[in-house]
Amino acid sequence: MNPVDKRRVRRSFSRSAAAYDGRAVVQRTIQDRMLALVSEAAPRARRALDVGAGTGALLAHLAAARPGLAPAAVDLAPGMAAAARTRVPGALVAAADAEALPFRSGSFDLVVSTSALQWLERLEPAFREARRVLAPGGVLAVALFGAGTLRELKDAWRAAAGDSARTHRFFSLDEVAGALAAAGLAARAVFEEELVEHHPDARAVLRALKAIGATSAVPGARGLGGRRATLDMLRAYEERHATSRGVPVTWHVVWGLATR
Repeated sequence: MNPVDKRRVRRSFSRSAAAYDGRAVVQRTIQDRMLALVSEAAPRARRALDVGAGTGALLAHLAAARPGLAPAAVDLAPGMAAAARTRVPGALVAAADAEALPFRSGSFDLVVSTSALQWLERLEPAFREARRVLAPGGVLAVALFGAGTLRELKDAWRAAAGDSARTHRFFSLDEVAGALAAAGLAARAVFEEELVEHHPDARAVLRALKAIGATSAVPGARGLGGRRATLDMLRAYEERHATSRGVPVTWHVVWGLATR
């Protein structure tokens, strides 16, 4: 179980909707790779749902590449859903939870999700919902941030505060694979990769995470120990991880491709 305060997630990403596209560099890279993946895995899909669609960037590109596509999207954050509605005119967009999709069973040929499902307590309920709304033979393609994500930040918190228990816990590849199977989906591929970006210093890392809404969603983790702990963490981050390119941020991406 991954403790998550969904109200905090909803507020944080709603606030970041206006700035998100300009700051979410890694997330854009993942979207580009998802487009390439589904072009091969589901070339004939004509009814597509993006779960955790954010500003609708992925869905807009998918719709542009497939004339006649019937696009739909959900996002937990109302601000993100509003942005997606504007970005993809004609799409059916709802502010809704991945664990309770507001669509009839068998409504889609393709369900995609990028950089979103790591904000859940468990993956299986969302995967079961994806299976429910997929037509027989439909494809689910997901990319979520895995257990190695933000490893430098977690290491700095351990050095500063003795542990990283109040930072977000990300799912492992085995957990993703297990959740797909438990949801009754037939996995075609489950794999992982690491993407690394660099920032000038540790403060810039925190600013970048806040700008895209990626703050801690752990219940009761407000402030993560106060100003002193934060300053100690910033110092530890730079002392332990600084390079000639600045400080790194690792994003561990777990991919899943499955069929109903």
